[in-house]
Amino acid sequence: MGSLSKLAVDRPITFLMSTLILLGFGFYGLQNLRLNLYPDVSFPTITVYTGYEGVAPEDIETLVTRPIEESVGSISGIRKVRSLSSQGASVVKLNFEWGTDLYQAENDVRKELGFVERSIPDDAETPLVFSYDPNQEPIVVLTLTSNARSQRDLRTFSKQVLEQRLERINGIASVETSGGLERQINVQIDNEKMRLYNLSISDIASKLQQENIQVPAGQLTEGNTIYSLRTIGEFKNVDQIRNTIITVREGQPLLLKDVANVEDGIAQPIGNVHINGENGVILNVYRQSDANVVSSANAVVGGLDDIKESLPNDIEISVLTNKADFIEQSISNLLLTGIQAVVLVVLILLAFLRSGRSALIIAISIPVSIITTFTVMDIADLSLNIISLSGLTLAVGMVVDDAVVVLENIFRFREQGADRNEASVKGAKEVAVPVVISTLTTLVVFLPILFVPGIAGFLFRDLALTISFSLAISSLVALTLIPLMTSQFFKEKAQSFEAKNKIARFFSDILNRVESTYHQQLDKVLDRSGLVVSGAVVLFLVSLPLFYVIGGEFFPRVDENAFTLEVQREPGVNLFELERSITQVESIIQQEVPEARLVVSDYGDKEGIEGADDPGGFTGTVRVELVPQNERDRSQFEITSSLLEKLQIVPGVEIQEIIIDPLSPDGENGLIVQIFGYDPVTKEELANGVKEKLLQVDGINSVFSTSDQGRPELRLIMDRERISRVGMNTNQVATAVSNAVKGNVATAFVDQGVEFEVVVELDPMDKSQSVDLSNIQIQTPDGTWMPLKNLARIERYSGPTNVLRIDQERVTEVTAELSGIDLKAATAEARGLLDQVDWPDEYRYEIAGTAEEQAESFNFLMIAFMIAGILTYMVMASQFESLVEPFIIILTIPLALTGVLLMLWMTGTSISVTSMVGLILLTGIVVNNGIVMIDYIKILQARGMERHKAIAEGATRRLRPILMTAFTTILSMVPLALELGSGSETWSPMARTVIGGLSMSTLLMLFVVPCFYNIINSLVERLGFDAVHKIDPLANKPQEALA
Repeated sequence: MGSLSKLAVDRPITFLMSTLILLGFGFYGLQNLRLNLYPDVSFPTITVYTGYEGVAPEDIETLVTRPIEESVGSISGIRKVRSLSSQGASVVKLNFEWGTDLYQAENDVRKELGFVERSIPDDAETPLVFSYDPNQEPIVVLTLTSNARSQRDLRTFSKQVLEQRLERINGIASVETSGGLERQINVQIDNEKMRLYNLSISDIASKLQQENIQVPAGQLTEGNTIYSLRTIGEFKNVDQIRNTIITVREGQPLLLKDVANVEDGIAQPIGNVHINGENGVILNVYRQSDANVVSSANAVVGGLDDIKESLPNDIEISVLTNKADFIEQSISNLLLTGIQAVVLVVLILLAFLRSGRSALIIAISIPVSIITTFTVMDIADLSLNIISLSGLTLAVGMVVDDAVVVLENIFRFREQGADRNEASVKGAKEVAVPVVISTLTTLVVFLPILFVPGIAGFLFRDLALTISFSLAISSLVALTLIPLMTSQFFKEKAQSFEAKNKIARFFSDILNRVESTYHQQLDKVLDRSGLVVSGAVVLFLVSLPLFYVIGGEFFPRVDENAFTLEVQREPGVNLFELERSITQVESIIQQEVPEARLVVSDYGDKEGIEGADDPGGFTGTVRVELVPQNERDRSQFEITSSLLEKLQIVPGVEIQEIIIDPLSPDGENGLIVQIFGYDPVTKEELANGVKEKLLQVDGINSVFSTSDQGRPELRLIMDRERISRVGMNTNQVATAVSNAVKGNVATAFVDQGVEFEVVVELDPMDKSQSVDLSNIQIQTPDGTWMPLKNLARIERYSGPTNVLRIDQERVTEVTAELSGIDLKAATAEARGLLDQVDWPDEYRYEIAGTAEEQAESFNFLMIAFMIAGILTYMVMASQFESLVEPFIIILTIPLALTGVLLMLWMTGTSISVTSMVGLILLTGIVVNNGIVMIDYIKILQARGMERHKAIAEGATRRLRPILMTAFTTILSMVPLALELGSGSETWSPMARTVIGGLSMSTLLMLFVVPCFYNIINSLVERLGFDAVHKIDPLANKPQEALA
């Protein structure tokens, strides 16, 4: 490495041009980097969705879910199978091991489903298979309101006009409309007329389907022209439907309007949307899988200006959520934090280096290292996100460390009289090995992170790589660009580098006094080395209980300027009653949350896949968009905590905040207790006991269970004997009832390119009550009619709202809402209480949700921390050619851990995945100062200096660079640690961990490391071994004295 420094000094223009080329590539790479909130994480989850309209959850479980589970459950690589059978839908989620080839896994799932499709009912939908993709979350949500149009017309306008215009925007995959009323052509059959003309609902539906056709009829050649022949028979308007001939009786056509009321109306309302208390419509905009979130979202928002110009005057469109806003705010905040870190580092350099020229030389290494890193990030296909940018910001104070050590050593040679070229080469060469080794110790700690399985490994891969890239480049800069610049910009004659101005002299005098005092105190404590080391060990042991006091969480919650509440009524409640409760909640929010800029409620049943996880029409969500953080005094968390207390006055509802973890494959968050077992009654009793136990935990104020309430059902118990007597089977009777109550989708009516269903059903007045249901007329094969009560009886039943299964076992989940207690403490206390429950045979509990992810990630990260320590030891052992001396420096790690625990405890910061990564990073940082100090002490010993004097002299000469590198690293992380601005909650625990650990370890290592080295060296000498094993890098032979 010394020859590289000499080459840089001898050929400055060559190295300068090379640097400019690297900077050019860096700027180019920066332009190519994608902008995201988090790293690109591909969750190894595949979902199988099967719709089966109108079927109860328990029947869905038996007929659809279980066959699918049994079929796909044997596929290799599956970690967990989670299924939910709800009204009309089955969702089976397959969680695979991290690193699974999802393309192959999806093919395996489709292959298995090909066999199982034969065993599920024919009238169930074909299972839909898709892999989990964060892109399925809308990047932009738009609201649509009108003061003149009906809800039906507003939704129709959205589907016919806006969806198509938005989907034409580059990067947009699809747009879905939610809310409003769905247009539907309703054909309502009069029960008496249906019997009079001997027509069934199936007959009428079949006739409408046959009359509404458009069929290609081949080609016709006429002369030299070939004509395509098409049969056009589609309905053009609703009147054509009304006038459809159903049958001919005695030569007279019987029209549809003669037996039914045909209206251009709406589908049965199952849900609705409120926007600031008024009815409205929501448009969810989804991006293409390979499109950038920020650019796609901004394109949508930018395109709204053109759309607004063409909108009718009565329609207003606005942005509810825009993912790009929070991403850009977080990235901008992080960039500002990085700039603040650079300024603080430069100020520290000015204070320590006594001249602006020297500080400038060091400061240049920051942009060179960071900008060049963008090139490597582009090659490695990393994105610019808050994790990778956190790594670069953390690196700001670290990239100058090597340059500081090199420059300080060059200073020393200049002060001894060497010319600027000689001083630059010798100064760099003498510290080249410790500089490279100290960088390696930092780099090797990131190797275990790259191999950590699960979300933690994937998430912090970007941070590990960005810091590694920047530090590797900074070492190269320190050994080439720094000696190059000192050889060019230092004056020709030898200098003393004494401070020239008052401010510089002030700091210089302080540092001189610190060095003098430190030398004196160290000289004294070396005679009491055993006492000093013992004191450090005691301090470490005393601090360990803080680990049990500090809270723990999986990932820090972020103030996203918005929150969502779930409002739950009793199962079976009608839409009107649910709307009344939602309106009360909205009213209280408007009164109690002046920071709210928009309140949007979405309540009732959802359609298709979106509604598969919905409990069943008795819940609603209320999303509150807040003004930006800098425009309000309260945090998002303070607002929600206060609001939830105020909302307790709303009668008949349960309200909780929905906290979705974006970094969990299932999106689960918080403390969830899963109760495994089959019998619903037994599980409900156990669930009640679990809830009682959980409510004993301080900080758990409310508990919810999936078995709290049953969904009211009317069950038809078929009389098979009577049914067979009239020549029918149970399926025919069930189909007739379904047609009468649910209706039969006969065909589709196309208007301006959009299809609307034509539904044939019994008149609503003939099916409004259970007694009406009993009198529904069933047509028998011989053409006679009889009421349903002659073929079946009706029973009232309270069935489950859904059936949850995990790994093919029925499960009841109990969710605890935490307030004033962290997840780690709540989990530990809950586990202790639940172990006291008398669990019957074949019934058990498991802690799940975020607690499960947290425990798994913490275990892997703790292993990574230990491996990082081992790798650090191995690197140092290679440098010192000793198996003993690395233990001297390793002692700085427990010293740092003491500082970490104190910092987290004093700042009220929980132990999380981010703080654990900070601890791993700290492992590589804290040993660097010890390496530089011990290496120089050994050089002095190699030159013949006596051990005691070499320790005191070597530690003192390295004091200034040690303090400088510590201060630059610590102060560069202060802006990160202060939690200022959007997204700062993500990176602040990591910065606080490094600040606390590095501060404590630097302060203590100045005395503990020299004393421990003194003890080990003395012991080795007494055993008769060579205690030095060091070759002077500036000597031609070992032990050549240059003192």
